[in-house]
Amino acid sequence: MIIVVNHKIKDVAGFWGSAQQSLPKLPENGVKRVLQVLPNADNTEATCLWEAEDIATLDRYLREKVGDMSSETYHEVNTAGAMGLPA
Repeated sequence: MIIVVNHKIKDVAGFWGSAQQSLPKLPENGVKRVLQVLPNADNTEATCLWEAEDIATLDRYLREKVGDMSSETYHEVNTAGAMGLPA
């Protein structure tokens, strides 16, 4: 499943530090990969495109990695109607 995650980041250094440590270790626990990471200018928000088993699995993974350093909203991508998805 392809999932869009909108991150509101409270602890910029902690969040991005965790990402640098965690992302190279994927796939892990039903989370296959992150396809795109699109931070805003000051790194306090980001929209990311993930491939994971489902939203609940991805949320558990993120909570383990970033705890309360950020809050997220999620939506499943309608891949049949999407354009420009990475292969």
